[in-house]
Amino acid sequence: MRKLSLLVSVVMVVVMAAGLMPVKANAELTFSPDFDIYSEAAFLVNLDTGEVIYEKNADKQLVPASLTKIMTAVILLEKYENDIAALSTTYVSGTSACFDELYLTGASTADIRIGEKVSYKDLLYALMLRSACEAANIIAYNVAGSLEGFVEMMNVKAEELGCNDTHFTNSHGLFWEDHYTTARDMAKIIEYAMSLPMFTEISCSESYTMEATSFHKDPRVIHHTNYMMSKVNGGDYYYEYVKGIKTGTLDEAGRCLATLAYKDGYSYMLITLNAPQKDSNGNNVFYNFIDHKNIYEWAFANFEYTTLLTSTEEKAEVPVAYGDGVDYVIVKPDEEFARIWNTRIPVSSIHEIINVEENVVAPVRAGDKLGTIELQYGGETLTVVDLIATTDVERSQRTSLITIAKSFIGSQRFYDAAKYSLGFFVAYTVLIIILKIVVAKSNKKRSKMYGRR
Repeated sequence: MRKLSLLVSVVMVVVMAAGLMPVKANAELTFSPDFDIYSEAAFLVNLDTGEVIYEKNADKQLVPASLTKIMTAVILLEKYENDIAALSTTYVSGTSACFDELYLTGASTADIRIGEKVSYKDLLYALMLRSACEAANIIAYNVAGSLEGFVEMMNVKAEELGCNDTHFTNSHGLFWEDHYTTARDMAKIIEYAMSLPMFTEISCSESYTMEATSFHKDPRVIHHTNYMMSKVNGGDYYYEYVKGIKTGTLDEAGRCLATLAYKDGYSYMLITLNAPQKDSNGNNVFYNFIDHKNIYEWAFANFEYTTLLTSTEEKAEVPVAYGDGVDYVIVKPDEEFARIWNTRIPVSSIHEIINVEENVVAPVRAGDKLGTIELQYGGETLTVVDLIATTDVERSQRTSLITIAKSFIGSQRFYDAAKYSLGFFVAYTVLIIILKIVVAKSNKKRSKMYGRR
């Protein structure tokens, strides 16, 4: 390859097929599926790479309903993360204050009673699987000493996690004023929760057996409210690749859902908020389950981890001055770049913008940075990678001297030097002539003086 263009660019392919055009948001390249999403907000992230694949109203403040309980679990698990076994051996109960605000609200419960001693472990399972509101308040009361104090802890934690569009007013998620979050913030909370011991295990369990207590003489089996996990209860909503994490439903919040999905070595997390609860005929429909199944099937069918830039492909020739036998060096990317990519979009549609340094002078060493290559798609920058020299270019002293001499002759400096040199020569010549005249006169005068004697 003797001559490569210094600026290489791939012509953008206009992708007309629905579902292929990117959506700009927060400097993230995301993609849009070719079907309707019923939920008001949605946020899909690949957990293997951290890349956001799809989002809809991801930063809109909405009511989270029982997704609130994820943060409640976080606060408790943080307290016991260094002694996780103590969750099974620590028994607590709730006073009437934990139950009063739930009275006549229709709140979901695990039938835990006032004064009933229950382990923190059982409370966590009741919280995440059965979505028990009294479990949330019992945890809050015993961890913080008051329901209000626990809410303050929740908000402090949200701020620490960078959830700037989130504010909690209770631990259970029933509708109260000034209680809101976003799909993006909820993803941050869940990702952090998954780093804590037992959270994923608890939240992804299809069922759990609670211990017998003085109020419940026999152990009780509770089931996850995410019916997508169950062949028996899920029906058409069942999706074998889905796990956990939390459902939430309120008139003011619609149907909310946070799940994980694993298939073919790929891991995803999806959060949706405010899906309708009924169809146009008033029939009860779980549109949140429909959204999750459709979005996951779209992601698994269309996205793969793809190399968009190799580190071996030669990208440009960079002119090099004073090279020994060569006047250019070839550059290539310093590293490869890969990401989750929609396989329906050809890699050739990615726009390459190459910038190389000017006035490069030998010597050049293989690996020297001589420019950059920027990958763009849909107006978004995917990455910027350094371009490096592939070979050494030694300096030619003879060439550099000739070049310097050639560049000097004819330059203003050359003319200035010639002018000054000529002036010096003329002045020197005049001075010599004057000295000779003076010496001659002096000698003549001496001769006359000696002759008189």
